[in-house]
Amino acid sequence: MLEPILIGLSAVLWGLLWGYATLLVLLVNFKEQGSVYAYPMQAVLDRFVESLGLGWLKDLHAMQLQPLRRISYALFAAVTLGVVLMLWVLG
Repeated sequence: MLEPILIGLSAVLWGLLWGYATLLVLLVNFKEQGSVYAYPMQAVLDRFVESLGLGWLKDLHAMQLQPLRRISYALFAAVTLGVVLMLWVLG
């Protein structure tokens, strides 16, 4: 009875984390290109983490490009591997 609830909860949490990591990589891409969408994307990410009560992540969005690129790519790779592992275990 508890197993399907835990599976659903972990799928939702991994999905949210993967979505955040994807948006962070997109922010890096916008900043690299000097796009006009970089500031709105940063504002959206700031509001997103603030709504989840994770306001301390806003400092991450304001970092310089080089460290932000490393962190965002590493986070995206780690979360993607976590999702793959979860799907492999559940499958």
